Amino acid sequence: MINDSVSIIIVNYNGKSHIEKCLESLSKVKYENLEIIVIDNHSTDGSLEFIKEKYSHIKTIRLDANYGFAEPNNIAAKTATGKYLLFLNNDTIVNSDFLEELVKMMNQDPQIAILQSMLLRPNGDVDSSGDFIDALGRAYSSKNRPTSAQYILSARGASMMVRKEIFLKLGGFDKNFFASFEDVDIGWRAWLYGYKVSLAPNSIVYHIGGQTIKKLDSLIMFHAVKNSLILRLTNFEISFALKSIIILFFVSMMRKIFGISVIKDPEEGPPLPSLKIILQGMSWIIKNSKYVLEKRKQVNSNKVVSNNDLIKKGLITKYSF
Repeated sequence: MINDSVSIIIVNYNGKSHIEKCLESLSKVKYENLEIIVIDNHSTDGSLEFIKEKYSHIKTIRLDANYGFAEPNNIAAKTATGKYLLFLNNDTIVNSDFLEELVKMMNQDPQIAILQSMLLRPNGDVDSSGDFIDALGRAYSSKNRPTSAQYILSARGASMMVRKEIFLKLGGFDKNFFASFEDVDIGWRAWLYGYKVSLAPNSIVYHIGGQTIKKLDSLIMFHAVKNSLILRLTNFEISFALKSIIILFFVSMMRKIFGISVIKDPEEGPPLPSLKIILQGMSWIIKNSKYVLEKRKQVNSNKVVSNNDLIKKGLITKYSF
């Protein structure tokens, strides 16, 4: 019988209507060695009070402000007792055996650092079977539904299991990301450091998606721009980084000014951010260049796998015109 300790960590921000359904589905999970931690970004909708009243066994942490997604998970991870950490979005509904399937796969290969559940939409369509990037550093999600495990570049934070020991070695999520691409960053770094990231196709989680960030559109857009630049500047080799940033800036301007798509997008995404937000993101990078350079140095000092190796594995894909 699988009985490795697991800590499920859920970040919540004014998500009462969603977290009720999430916790109800978790109550049907038959796994004995389990703790659930809800870390709350100073919600005002009564969600934390609801949890304390109905689910008194769940550990809760209330923060004094909204710290996004990355840092609250890091804070909760430090208090977690589990061998494995399971980061779960509050707008998910899990199958009763989803956790057992993840632990089973973790135990099969000690080199696997991170696993993602098969994420489905409420109607059964695939939400994500893992994230990849193209050679320009643009992240996109697979919509395939494989029947066997497959390697992915990174796992979606909606349902991501990580070995706690390795999570701490990787430095956790980068708190400077706030929200957006922090899951891509840690998955990418895991590969560069010599670990593996995989999809667990039999671990089924239904994900509504985007419910918290809808209220923070402009803020999330800013962090998406900033974080996408950090990803390239710290995880790519310098030639990859500079090439991708120059090309993408040109592509963005062509689309903004002339409405011309020079390079195909790897998947349909949100509309391009405004020029103002793009410039704000670039300005942040310049102002925080010391942090960017230090992170790049840290990644390079721990790197045992090159991005060319990841291209050969199909985890970084070609872009097309």
